[in-house]
Amino acid sequence: MIIGDEKMENTPKMSVGEFTNKILNGAAMGIVVGLIPSAIFGEVFKALANHGAMWVTLSQIVTTFSFSVPFLVGMLTAIQFGFAPIHTAAVAGAAFIGSGAASFVGEGWVLNGTGDLVNTIITVIISVLIIRWYGKRLPDLTIVIVPIIGGAIPGLVGTLTLPYVAKATALLGDLIANFTNLQPFLMMILLAVTFGIMIVTPLSTVAIAYAVSLAGLGAGAANVGIAATLFTLVYASSRVNNPGTTFTLFFSGPKLLMANVLQNPIVFLPIVINTAVTGLVSYFFKIQGTTASAGFGITGLSGPITAFSFMEGNVMIRLVILIVQYLVVPLAIAFVTHTIFTRMNLYNDDVFKFVGDEN
Repeated sequence: MIIGDEKMENTPKMSVGEFTNKILNGAAMGIVVGLIPSAIFGEVFKALANHGAMWVTLSQIVTTFSFSVPFLVGMLTAIQFGFAPIHTAAVAGAAFIGSGAASFVGEGWVLNGTGDLVNTIITVIISVLIIRWYGKRLPDLTIVIVPIIGGAIPGLVGTLTLPYVAKATALLGDLIANFTNLQPFLMMILLAVTFGIMIVTPLSTVAIAYAVSLAGLGAGAANVGIAATLFTLVYASSRVNNPGTTFTLFFSGPKLLMANVLQNPIVFLPIVINTAVTGLVSYFFKIQGTTASAGFGITGLSGPITAFSFMEGNVMIRLVILIVQYLVVPLAIAFVTHTIFTRMNLYNDDVFKFVGDEN
């Protein structure tokens, strides 16, 4: 199956696999770039907010930067396709509209964080397809036509699909909320696995955590599940990517390799195993969290710091427990699963090669 019009000399043919790869890589990089400043400095600046207005301003800046995620997803995806500046701007604009990040309320506009990332990607796909179809039919009118057919129209479609995509996300949230009604033992394993899987999809673990008001043991399980996925990818990445990419995972989170995982579903196997074991361990250690920390894993050390605040007893013992929970267990399971599955030829190191390392 081929994406694009074979009769158009200006639009090269592209397989569905290659098209999907470019979409996912663009989305992953956009999400990571938009969230890195807040992930690295967000909690630090908040903690220093009482020591001067400068820290408050810096905290607001890194938070504001995260609002650019939909725009960055559109822009970096367009770059993946080698689009010209005008076409790139159109895709970015469509992504921002389709994300629902900005909504008109009463007499003004309100920013809703990063919006719905799933709908953002749907909108970007529509925009890219339209622009590839249009090609360079009327080059003299490009600056007039492209923003309309590649920006406004896909944005309109995204606006129409947004309520349905949001409803599907809400249904997922309801399913996760039902987990909290189970026995703590089973609940923590299920939540760890679910959030560990969601973190390598366009779904927002933070948004889901807030949607179901996840807290306590449930939030702790979700948090350690994301940490387990992170170490699964960190170990695999260290074997094939440059140190900078692997190091970036600690700040950007597992979504950096979202495209790699979604294009190689077998990778979900070690992720599920690692998150299940880590969730089980969190049950015995009684790891807890808050709604705010549930969806972040160890990014910004939000999870470990919050878990520490709920723990009682000797400080040294609490630190040892956190090191075992957030480092020793997930890294050890990552090593074991990766070694076993690569020797079984279920996948090889190259499936974790980050596209950015090729540039």
